[in-house]
Amino acid sequence: MQIWPRVFLFLVVGYLTMTRSFAYLGIPQAKLFIGELAIGGFLLTRPRAVFDRWLTALAAPSPLAGFALAFTCFLAYGSFELARGITLGYSTILALQGFAFHYYPICFLLGLWAGGQDPTLLRRLVRAGAWVNGIYGLLFILFLNTIAIPLPGTDVRLLGQPAGSAVFVIGLLSLEPNLSRVWHLIVLNLLVMLGLQVRAEFLGFAVGLLVWGFFGRQMGRVVAGVSAVAALLIIGFVTDFQMPAPSTRGGQISTRDIIGRVISPVDPELAAEYSETAKTTAGTAEWRIVWWRAIWNTIHDSTETALIGEGYGYPLADLVGYSERDIRTPHNVFFYALAYGGWIGVVLFFALQATVAHLLWLGSKFSGTPCGLAIWALFFCGAFFGNAFETPFGAIPLYLISGLAAAPALMKVAPYASPARAQLLSAARW
Repeated sequence: MQIWPRVFLFLVVGYLTMTRSFAYLGIPQAKLFIGELAIGGFLLTRPRAVFDRWLTALAAPSPLAGFALAFTCFLAYGSFELARGITLGYSTILALQGFAFHYYPICFLLGLWAGGQDPTLLRRLVRAGAWVNGIYGLLFILFLNTIAIPLPGTDVRLLGQPAGSAVFVIGLLSLEPNLSRVWHLIVLNLLVMLGLQVRAEFLGFAVGLLVWGFFGRQMGRVVAGVSAVAALLIIGFVTDFQMPAPSTRGGQISTRDIIGRVISPVDPELAAEYSETAKTTAGTAEWRIVWWRAIWNTIHDSTETALIGEGYGYPLADLVGYSERDIRTPHNVFFYALAYGGWIGVVLFFALQATVAHLLWLGSKFSGTPCGLAIWALFFCGAFFGNAFETPFGAIPLYLISGLAAAPALMKVAPYASPARAQLLSAARW
């Protein structure tokens, strides 16, 4: 096995397990981080693996042509917004951080290459990630969350909050033919997901599970997965299980608190009957809605900003006085794209995602499993309540996994029953 597929496996597991803490590995003072260093290293050592495929897809019809064109337009538009923001006098550092939204999709091409080189990589990635995320996540909930030591030179915690439970559960359900051999990993990651009580992850998991069940004709396994989650919640409710939640989340871990968190954005008063922190959790939804409304109104003040946004580097948090919180994303990919790139940016982003979804659907016809499509749907839905596409710990693993899952779609021959054979043939082609 070559070194780069191993590097990509390490990146995906690291990002999904330790999120922001892992993203800051590198040289923070120079704004050089592990993901960007890995992307740059690959492009320097294997440029033809990316650029030959990209340019060939632009020049001749192929399954990759749609993505190649959409990515080229998306990257070019991001470059325009980067230059515009710097010209307008905004912070160059903030402008470059915003521009990452446009170059992260190159990881899809890296994933396509890695999927061709190693047809077993996606399954091994899911198995390894399930172990690491499950064990680390449980330890994080129990005591690691109390360790507030920062990474040197930053204010970021050394031990980040895990976020890969839903991804690895869907991956196990999709890629493991015998679930009796991995049931413990599924339960372990479900416990971590429930313990962290991240509503965007709950929503993404539900949507991803339905997509996998529908397109994979596995609704029976969907029912089994939902039943497993329901059983855990019922056991917690009957036994009145409670324990302190991680310091990064607050409140308690209990069935009642989970119910309260889920319904608090919709009905805070009803949520208060289940959770003492209902007012706080409702507030985390309210501050986002206030920000989204301010973005919508500001962007539509003029035709120019409605079309092309404010440009990268624009102090978006100042719209609602959130600048002291050091945040530059409104935790909603639609409003992120709209704020910085206007409606043109929104259209280009959704066009790009449509091409990724199409390739994942084609890939599922060859591999026999819609694993990649389900994981993409998980991220996509969660991105409307989180920061998946504009941060490295969301975008890089998503595009790498998507590339691995879509690799069979580049086949120029009829589908094969064996995903390994399909990917090996794809590797030979390229």
